[in-house]
Amino acid sequence: MATDIIIPESVLKKLNALPKEVRIKFWAQLEKLLRNPSHPSLRNKKLAGTEHWAFSVTMNYRATYVRSSASIVITAIGTHKDVLGN
Repeated sequence: MATDIIIPESVLKKLNALPKEVRIKFWAQLEKLLRNPSHPSLRNKKLAGTEHWAFSVTMNYRATYVRSSASIVITAIGTHKDVLGN
């Protein structure tokens, strides 16, 4: 799996605006993603019809990303509804 993590400024601002517990959990889940993308707590899945993937931060928050062999770019973070629209 990729080793470089890229978090654009706009996503970082959204992350920093979230509750502290969610921010802490995001970094823990991101570490799990790097070690084992199939870890059950991530509920990591490819979004149909796109190049984006999504993983669970908490039961209510998700993060999306695109990946290559060299990097992971976090593209969004927020509530399930805000990020995935459903």
